[in-house]
Amino acid sequence: MKTKAEQKDILIEEEEEEICAQVNAETRNETPKSRHEILQELQGFGINVGALESMSIEALEELLIGVRAMVSAHANQNKRGRPKSNSGLIPIFSNSDKKILHRLMDSTGNVSSLVLSRELDIPLTTVQRRKNRLEANLIDINYSLNVEKVGWRMATLFVSTSEGKIDIVGKRILETDDMVSSVTRMIGENTIDMKVDVVFKTNKELLSLIDRVKSMEGIKNVFWSESMGLIGKSGKCYHKIIDSLGADE
Repeated sequence: MKTKAEQKDILIEEEEEEICAQVNAETRNETPKSRHEILQELQGFGINVGALESMSIEALEELLIGVRAMVSAHANQNKRGRPKSNSGLIPIFSNSDKKILHRLMDSTGNVSSLVLSRELDIPLTTVQRRKNRLEANLIDINYSLNVEKVGWRMATLFVSTSEGKIDIVGKRILETDDMVSSVTRMIGENTIDMKVDVVFKTNKELLSLIDRVKSMEGIKNVFWSESMGLIGKSGKCYHKIIDSLGADE
């Protein structure tokens, strides 16, 4: 038999899932937002966007959808008389959500719900529901091949384009060359418009790819750097983001 706290969580999550589906439908009908517009909206929700600079625009869009849904859900709960947090801001995540996020950001791989339940002292069913929801709406999970272990190499091209050509050129690069793993739109103080991640086996292949990209219509310049090995990883930036969000438990 479920406790009152678990029953309360279930009701909240069912409402949030319904609102999330509605937000997703509304977002699909929106005019696409620029990276700057997405960051501005996230900042309006009280999120420290300084730690989000390395995220792709696709990941930022997914984050925005999840945050919108959670804000809408909590706003509806407040309308029914549910108290706001002491700061007066609409809470976005529960304390359980934040504990789970902190633990996942510290991990080097997938952490089972059973391990999370034991380590965080949260009922298993609650962990399973919340982890599934967070993975569906907030956490970016990708499989990637460790190309160095099979004799390949990785590099990043930094591309400057003619005005108004970023999306067109980016799609062309992604679709016409099988050495390209991803293309990301960039914004910053320099003239770089895109980051193109590529895999290659020899210097000749890389230089040939760079020449092909340079020859494309709409390309102004191309710089490149090669990945020489991971020095280390840290989840500190993600902890700052998680801690900047309101709690509701």
